[in-house]
Amino acid sequence: MAVSYPDAIGEHVATSERYYTGGLQYAGYLEPAAIATGQVSSLFLFLQNMLNVPMTVTIKASPPLTGFFRGRKPLLRVGEPVIQLELAAAEAGLLTLPVATTEQTEAGQYGLTIEVKAATKNRGDRVRPTQSTSALENKFIDNMVGLNLVSSLGATYSEKSAKKALFSLSVTGKKRASKKKPSLKHQYDQIWDMDDAQVFTKSIQEINSRRAKLKSALDTETLYANLYAESVKRFANAGLPLRIGEAITLAKILTYTCQYFLSSPDRVNGLLLPIWERALSLEADTTDALDVIRLLGYHHLLRVSVALSFGVIGRAIGQQLWSQEERQAVAGHIADTVEMGETLDIEFLYLPLLIAGTQISKRLILPDEDVDNSLALMKQARLARPDLFKDKDMARASQVYNQIMQKALA
Repeated sequence: MAVSYPDAIGEHVATSERYYTGGLQYAGYLEPAAIATGQVSSLFLFLQNMLNVPMTVTIKASPPLTGFFRGRKPLLRVGEPVIQLELAAAEAGLLTLPVATTEQTEAGQYGLTIEVKAATKNRGDRVRPTQSTSALENKFIDNMVGLNLVSSLGATYSEKSAKKALFSLSVTGKKRASKKKPSLKHQYDQIWDMDDAQVFTKSIQEINSRRAKLKSALDTETLYANLYAESVKRFANAGLPLRIGEAITLAKILTYTCQYFLSSPDRVNGLLLPIWERALSLEADTTDALDVIRLLGYHHLLRVSVALSFGVIGRAIGQQLWSQEERQAVAGHIADTVEMGETLDIEFLYLPLLIAGTQISKRLILPDEDVDNSLALMKQARLARPDLFKDKDMARASQVYNQIMQKALA
């Protein structure tokens, strides 16, 4: 394999096994995984050309059928049973295929069979490996989907040769059919191509050529000061002015996240590469590394910090109280809302960022900092928000915060 391009599928779906046929790697899932009769699910099928030549992909969807005495009628339906796609060299994309029930569908478990054929006019070389092991430990982050980490750190997977794959859908209960006929039109979206490869390669080259200077420029104290100022500004724009204790604690967890990645040669590109890719794609000046991280990398850093914060909390209390889906949704919501300057509810600041920031406060002590005073300011800020965690759904978060703060102050 003369060249190796990053894994594009792993950014969108976490599966340790990928299907492979004719130079194409694919994986997918049905969402929602359970529907009532009359409703529609969608098969999200991720495709990744593993070769450096163009490829024609033919996808055939075969729904389950009723028995012989019921006429062999389909129990699921799709808009087009056969779809043909043209993938460029190394291209990755997402095929979204709506799947609906039929008049014959009753409550039960059904399998949609997808047959995939890939053909190339010319012989090509692989540009992605048959198997991979992620460089990221699962100490804090146990799922990298949606965090823009896979292209730089890789996902753990192996290939399974398969021309067909079965995707399971659960149908429950009865639902009155809608008068509006559901759209079953499929859609294909490109998620990675050779233009991305050029930015990816250029970003790696620039980071590698400046690695020593970046290490000295991104020291803990400098990062903290810059992230403190940037956070105060951004959260104020999101309608959430930070109190002093909150600003200190937030800047600490953001700095802790930076140092978690920067401290390891295996992890460092997880922080820097996505930020540099964004900067270079926007043709931004990358001379000042702090400015690049503060201005163009804050969204990535905040999203990854949320994911890491849930891990910090889980290790502190000995269990993970929130599902992967909940954590992924919160990470995306916080990062996107703050980036757009839209209103962010206070609960999302505390859970998980400030709770985790409180937990690691004594692990990250700044020069001349009185960490007990910082914690006291954090406690004071929390007491100044009496409506925080009043919702019954947030009772667990309130208990966790109190437990961690009490232990930090001990």
